[in-house]
Amino acid sequence: MEPTAQVTTVDALLRLLVTMVLSGCIGAEREAQERPAGLRTHVLVGVGSCLFTLVSVMMAEWHGDPGRIAAQIVTGIGFIGAGTIWLRGDVIRGLTTAASIWTTAAIGMVVGAGYYALGAMGTLTVLIALSGLRFVERFLTHRAGGQTHIVDCELPSSPEILWQLLTALGDLRARLLQVESLPSGDSDFHRLRLTVNLSGRVTPEQLLESLVRAGAVSARFYDATDETAPDTTRSRHR
Repeated sequence: MEPTAQVTTVDALLRLLVTMVLSGCIGAEREAQERPAGLRTHVLVGVGSCLFTLVSVMMAEWHGDPGRIAAQIVTGIGFIGAGTIWLRGDVIRGLTTAASIWTTAAIGMVVGAGYYALGAMGTLTVLIALSGLRFVERFLTHRAGGQTHIVDCELPSSPEILWQLLTALGDLRARLLQVESLPSGDSDFHRLRLTVNLSGRVTPEQLLESLVRAGAVSARFYDATDETAPDTTRSRHR
């Protein structure tokens, strides 16, 4: 459908619903990865961008420049995306989620202007980038000489200790690929399973020692291809 200044109520409702579905697909992927901005955030960003675009298209009949409001959408989304990025030491998180929010806003604008097919193709491209390229990225990291390991660690239930662990990973230039929470029989302690990629200059023993110094009660690593037995264990008394 071509964009037009004569947008009926049915047209507007259809564009909003399509935007909700498309942005929801992106948000669901982020939600599944437990990222700071998930399903609701992406839906709201997409629908909001669609609404602003609809208003600019409708007002173009009298004011003649639908691009002015659209330009402000891009600026406003930048502030929202920046809120999902955080830095602690050498550890940076949230860049991909910020980019997905920015792209979701673009999809909302496209659908709001009436380009349904383009919005659907954009959504598919984003999902391929978020999900499919993750495996390509790991493959390239492995080809570059990195080694992937799984690290189980137990640490006190303290946000500060968690920050120290993340900082320790950043100091070693260890790439954190995945974090999984494991069941713990003690409410005062957390158990985490970290999937990390180490450069050739860092040994697993150095990684474990750094985690224990950062506050972990115990830590042990497995090769990512074989979790049947720990390769090395480090611990300290509680």
